[in-house]
This record gives sequence, C-alpha cells and structure tokens, in this order.
Amino acid sequence: MILWPALTALLLLASGLGGFAPAQNPVDSVVSVPKPSKSIHSATRATILAATIPGAGQAYNRKYWKIPIAYLGYSAAAFAFFTNQKNYKVSKINYLALTDTLDSTVDQSGKSTAELLSDIDSYRRFRDMSFLALLAWHGLTIIEANVDAHFFNWDVSEDLSLGIRPKAMWVGGMHPGIGLSFIIKNK
Repeated sequence: MILWPALTALLLLASGLGGFAPAQNPVDSVVSVPKPSKSIHSATRATILAATIPGAGQAYNRKYWKIPIAYLGYSAAAFAFFTNQKNYKVSKINYLALTDTLDSTVDQSGKSTAELLSDIDSYRRFRDMSFLALLAWHGLTIIEANVDAHFFNWDVSEDLSLGIRPKAMWVGGMHPGIGLSFIIKNK
C-alpha cells in the first residue's frame, strides 16, 4: 500500500521545492537588472512645479521660451484685476460722497447716482472675471506643463512618414481593380 501524502512530501523534498532543501547558491539566485541610462522625466514633478511656482514646470521641461508667455498671461490678468479693483473703489467712494448728507464730502466724478451704481457693478464684475481669468491661466499653464512632460521623450524623427500610392489588384481573382496602398515608414 502506497501512502500518497508521504510520497508527495518525499518528492517535494527531493526536488528542492519543499522548503527544506539546502540553500541555493546566491550567485545563481541574484538577477541583475540594468539601470536605465536616461533619467526618467516625470510628468508629476512637472505638474507640481508648475502648480507651485509659475513657469517652473516649463523650465523643468526645458521649454524656456514658454516662460515669458506664461508670465505675460499672469501679468495681463493681474493688471486687469488691479485696474478694475481701483476703478471699483473710486466709483464706490464717489457714490458714497454723492449720497451722503455731509457737506465735507464732494463728488468729483460728475456722474449721476444710477451711473455710479452701474459703474460699481461693472467694475466689480470685471474684477471678479479678471480673478477667474488669472486662475484659468494658472490652470492652463499647469496642464501645458503636464502634457509637455508626457511628450518629453516622444520620438519625433524625420524617418516617420506616410506614403500613399496607387495599386492595381485583382478582386476575387478574376476582376481587375484599382486601390490605394498606405505605407508607414518608421526608422
């Protein structure tokens, strides 16, 4: 009578799969993995840099010519914000001077109450939209840095081409036909 569990254990021990086999030679069990020669360009790092310091994501991606464009957008949105904030305050001060009963305050705008209220609403709306434009521009520079980082190692060589040529062929083995042949060449 054969004891299958004992026979299975004996076979496992003999083959070295049972866990009780002598230790393997460390030289045989070490696998050396070659390190990549290029440093890996991280899209996450580019995104974090672009989010924290304006233009840093573009600098990390080595697209230095984009940095002045990024700062131009920030400057335009900030200029619009501060100009509208200043005009909002001036219109509000003139409105308060026109509507109060004190003789010491004088309205210097020469506008009516309705015109000043319209100006106050317009400048406040433009100021808020300028701030939203500043946030949108910041988000756009972050997205641009992320996308550019993803394409950093993209191979754009001149060896990649598409050729379109006419081709004569036989349809069903009996009928002649004309078609187009698309040939993609990659290096």
